[in-house]
Amino acid sequence: MMTVTQPVGDSAFTREQLVRRACAAVLLRPDVPWTSARLAKAGGTNPVQLQRAFRDVLGLSPRDYVVACRRKKFLDTVKSGERVTDAIYSAGFGSPSRVYDAIRLPGMTPATYGRGGKGAHIRWMSGNSPVGHVCVAATERGLCFVQIVDRLVGVGEQAALPESAMRRALAAEFPLADIDARPSPALAPMLDAAVAVASAKQIPAEFPIDIRGTAFQWRVWRALTRIPRGETRSYSDVARAIGQPSAVRAVARACATNPVALVVPCHRVVAKTGASGGYRWGGAIKKKLLTNEKK
Repeated sequence: MMTVTQPVGDSAFTREQLVRRACAAVLLRPDVPWTSARLAKAGGTNPVQLQRAFRDVLGLSPRDYVVACRRKKFLDTVKSGERVTDAIYSAGFGSPSRVYDAIRLPGMTPATYGRGGKGAHIRWMSGNSPVGHVCVAATERGLCFVQIVDRLVGVGEQAALPESAMRRALAAEFPLADIDARPSPALAPMLDAAVAVASAKQIPAEFPIDIRGTAFQWRVWRALTRIPRGETRSYSDVARAIGQPSAVRAVARACATNPVALVVPCHRVVAKTGASGGYRWGGAIKKKLLTNEKK
């Protein structure tokens, strides 16, 4: 495969190198007033090329990355015992309202665990919802798994042993992870969020999401989080929204491989004809979700 480079003066960098240079600068000083020009200079390119490189490599904008770094510094500073007011300004936020807006952003960050969940400690919790038994799991960094258990195992088995079914599903997804033997009450807010979506209600809280995916998948999943409750988009709409109008089939695959169902609402993507389209847990559940959200 040919590596695409971007000429800068007398040198040339791959898109990954441009992004890495800019990210390193932001991580070092997230409190700096990062303008587009300043970010581009740190990356060794121009603002337009850096914007494209960030979206291709990370699936988010340079500005999103800056906000994420500031959010992390703010939370780390507060945990260290500093006053909230001091933490707000040391992280580079100009006002309290800006930091809280940042914390409410969808917190998608690259999963830090290895393939198969190696090195991850995963907690989980499950509960009933209008579309079946819903299970959520999380690493220390955030939500990593949301599934509807009824469709993963036989109905009779699910009714008798939902917790066993959940652990088997997690073991299949993360065979090398350290998975808790018992449910964790600490994940109640995440379970509440998944059940809220299944009940056509507003998510009661925001939290980080720690999931693996390619840059393309990330762009799709982020686009899905922007579809309002009660509305739908076609696969081609999503493809256009992420700047790749010809990638309709790839968008459909990204929806099908969404690891955090309901919270990242892939059920809101439908066929261009208006038909509900495919859904991992069956057309009946997808139709029920969409019908309830439109009431």
